[in-house]
Amino acid sequence: MTFSQETLTSLLNLVESHFGDAQTLELIRKLGGHPTKKDSGEPPDLHPSHPSSRTIVVGAGVAGLVLAYELNQRGANVELWEASSRVGGRNLTVRPGETIKEEGHPDQICKLPQGAYLNAGPGRISHHHRAVLHYCRCFGLELRPYQTLNRSALVHRFFPRIDQDVIVRNRQLQFDGQGRIGELAAKVGPWLDENSEISEELSDAFEDWLHDNFDVHKNASGEWQYRAGGRQGYEHSRGGIDSPGVVKQPLTLDQILGLRLWYDDPRRSPDVIDEQLSMFELEGGNDGLIQALSNQLQDQLRLNRRLTQLERCSSGGVKLRAVDHCSDEIEVEADRVVLAMQPQAMHGMELDLPAEYLEGLRSIPQRSAVKVGGWMRRRFWEEDLGIYGGISFTNLPNQQIWYPNRDFHNPAGGFLVMAYSALKYGEALGKLKPKQRCELTVELAKRIHPQIEDELNDSTLLTIAWQNVPHIRSPWVAWTPELYQKWFSTVAKPCGSVAFAGDWCSHLPAWQEGAIRSAYSLMPWALS
Repeated sequence: MTFSQETLTSLLNLVESHFGDAQTLELIRKLGGHPTKKDSGEPPDLHPSHPSSRTIVVGAGVAGLVLAYELNQRGANVELWEASSRVGGRNLTVRPGETIKEEGHPDQICKLPQGAYLNAGPGRISHHHRAVLHYCRCFGLELRPYQTLNRSALVHRFFPRIDQDVIVRNRQLQFDGQGRIGELAAKVGPWLDENSEISEELSDAFEDWLHDNFDVHKNASGEWQYRAGGRQGYEHSRGGIDSPGVVKQPLTLDQILGLRLWYDDPRRSPDVIDEQLSMFELEGGNDGLIQALSNQLQDQLRLNRRLTQLERCSSGGVKLRAVDHCSDEIEVEADRVVLAMQPQAMHGMELDLPAEYLEGLRSIPQRSAVKVGGWMRRRFWEEDLGIYGGISFTNLPNQQIWYPNRDFHNPAGGFLVMAYSALKYGEALGKLKPKQRCELTVELAKRIHPQIEDELNDSTLLTIAWQNVPHIRSPWVAWTPELYQKWFSTVAKPCGSVAFAGDWCSHLPAWQEGAIRSAYSLMPWALS
């Protein structure tokens, strides 16, 4: 049976009046309008493995660690190889005294104050990412709220032809923007026209919606108009008996569109589903997940073991050759092998795979991403601007400024990420030497926060360009629609006794959740 909107509204009103809110919500759920139950994020419930079958997982990033951990928990004979001297892959937290290495560039020693750190890789965990949260629960990892969306944060636009900066608060763009859209909707739409086919009940509801959510009202002459009510901010704050406050002058539609204030990289907007609040970070650094997993795999882990050749055997197994820091060249056989790394990290390996697999791996393009940060002696973003956590956006090459979500009002200052740059800007910054990259970023960030000139401790500047990091060579793999259609179903599935794992083998690329879900997908194959 299908319902017209008017009939459905009447039915819901009838149920509510006779049976109450609970039964109304149950009816909405049965009609498909209620949120579905979230999955637990737990791995597949599979039987233990026969220990005579040997599995080697190559790459100790999130996907490799999770797969090796879950196989080991089920009694499988599993080894985890890692080409570098540390586990975690792109999950890296840099602390005082530790080193960032980039190919072709000088090493950097972290000189942050004790207790400070840079989450050089994953910056946050989404509440949608149930598998990541599952392991946080399992290992007792403490979560701390992380604000991606802060209406007090800034939107900055630089116009080089006139050498001018325009800076507005996020809240101005959001609420003035939706107010102007609501104003247009009221003026041009048929829903408030007395001759419209829309029911009077829905027309009244739409009018209420415009009032309540868009601050759109009829003026004295009967015209619909956006009337800023203060959600976009105050020029003079409200306060005591003589301080009613002065609402900030609203942005016009011409300003919003003409200055392109609405535009930032939509894939990293705080309104996309994976960035929506609530978001979290791990207390003490986001590599806490890596440490917890690797602690369970001390007997299975082989660091500084770099795979050089993979050969499929006629018996159905796989022969691997590698360079090991302890025994130089080694050769071993396994029943199954998982390459838990990005395609770019496979460059230089001799892989005995079908031509379509090799072509697919070569077709996936490298991406670029850069972070730059430094310690500020004073938390001017809090003291001067009232910004506590969150992200500001700019059209300059540094693209984003991340404010710390911890240690508010710390008199010793705080660590400010002055650039999170991706794609073409990340590529350009990544070509600079770390010192030059930091210096350029500081100059860019000063256009938004001139206080950096006085507050930055230059000796603490730190940067990473993931495309330059050995055994990584790309911050993530982002499938284009064309590449996805052509190659995803091929490379994301096992090729006999060889399989691939990582966030790029999932529908959540660039997220730890995708890496874990990829590992989960391979567990039935690995245990069969």
